[in-house]
Amino acid sequence: MVNSIKRSIITMNSTKQAFMVSAMKSGSGKTLITLGLINILKRAGKSVSIYKTGPDYIDTMYHEKIAGSPSTNLDPYFLEPEFKPDELKKLFFRNLKGDIAIIEGAMGLFDGIYGEGKRCSACSVSEELNVDVIMVVDMDELDNLSAYLQSFTHRVKAVIVNKVEKNTDINMIRSRLNEIGLFLIGYLYFDTNFHIESRHLGLYEPQKDIFNIVDKVSDELSRTLDFNMLEDFYVEVAHDTDITTEALNIKPRKYRLAFAYDEAFSFTYEENIKVLEEYGFEIVKFSPLHDKKLPDNVDVLWLSGGYPELYAKELSSNTAMLESIYNSDIPIISECGGFIYLHKSFENNEGESFKGVGLIDGKAFKTKKLVRFGYIEIEAGSDSILIKRNQRIRSHEFHYYDSTCNGDYAHAIKANKSKEWNCINAHDNIFAGFPHIYLRGYEFLLQNLISFLEREKDV
Repeated sequence: MVNSIKRSIITMNSTKQAFMVSAMKSGSGKTLITLGLINILKRAGKSVSIYKTGPDYIDTMYHEKIAGSPSTNLDPYFLEPEFKPDELKKLFFRNLKGDIAIIEGAMGLFDGIYGEGKRCSACSVSEELNVDVIMVVDMDELDNLSAYLQSFTHRVKAVIVNKVEKNTDINMIRSRLNEIGLFLIGYLYFDTNFHIESRHLGLYEPQKDIFNIVDKVSDELSRTLDFNMLEDFYVEVAHDTDITTEALNIKPRKYRLAFAYDEAFSFTYEENIKVLEEYGFEIVKFSPLHDKKLPDNVDVLWLSGGYPELYAKELSSNTAMLESIYNSDIPIISECGGFIYLHKSFENNEGESFKGVGLIDGKAFKTKKLVRFGYIEIEAGSDSILIKRNQRIRSHEFHYYDSTCNGDYAHAIKANKSKEWNCINAHDNIFAGFPHIYLRGYEFLLQNLISFLEREKDV
């Protein structure tokens, strides 16, 4: 019997507090200030719904640690309006459960698909959702802000200035912003302790002292933040488009899915877990690092992305788990880090080679730069456990590793059509490759998987 869960109907003319935090570029401190704002609002007794634009896994981990609730990826490419009309809006409002919504924009405000203006940028998300933007700007970037914002239309209303020297005239900053039609909503004095360790185009996984750092940032930002002005940021919950969400049929738990989740494998979309559960999958988390075998009585294995290269020795030494996965006859889905782990061998960051599961007949090796980085569209060349011939999905790749066996099951084309290549190993019960998988809006992937499971059951 199918249990039907009714989602709430959107009330006309209602509003909720909401804003986006963005910057001119990566590395301007927007994640730290977003965390500070979440913490400040939590201290005030507010419940906060958090979002991140783009295909980001690590910032959402930080959000969840500070907010105590999951963060939702709002990816403007996977759910682009011309491709999936109104799906991004539905996703936003479906997860808008708190008193206030904070959306952290990826990279710079206008950074999207290279060569195509602000397409699929944080700015495009703010415009689709009708949410205004607070820019985080370093003090030494302030002179460039006006010219930057003239590049494209936008919804920027206010600024938080970061790394302000103690003797700076704040009224001077306020006047300079007023001259270009913006408001100073807060500022943060320069402090070498206000730092989150970062890597190229993103952060490392959350530091142990992140709570102490965010508490200190919150204390300082609370002294300068204009809370009255913050209340002027809101989103109209009603839109011209009908965004009432239909009743979802939540299927009874019929399949057990072993989901890799530990220090080495932690990259997944929260929305993927929700979609899997909606389609009747019981998620059984396990650790390829620490467990000795797959969970009992599972029907599917999902190896998510992560940093297996940082734990290469430990993963390789856990031979019982390697053998458990190698000898399993269940469908295996692996993406990026999970794909690396499935190889006969893979390198760590130092270039040392270690034994992998062995289901991919090749070696995963470290390169000196990002490989095939960016948004892509994938078309399947034949049927597999996940995608049928000629079906298409949107995806992205982000990795410094390459493989001697990338696969040729599918063909990938970059979103701006600048490059194309073959990818993914798909045969028998395996679907494995560097492209990351996103399920919301692509539920046919699970329909295909369930059909495969049903056929196997009937054999």
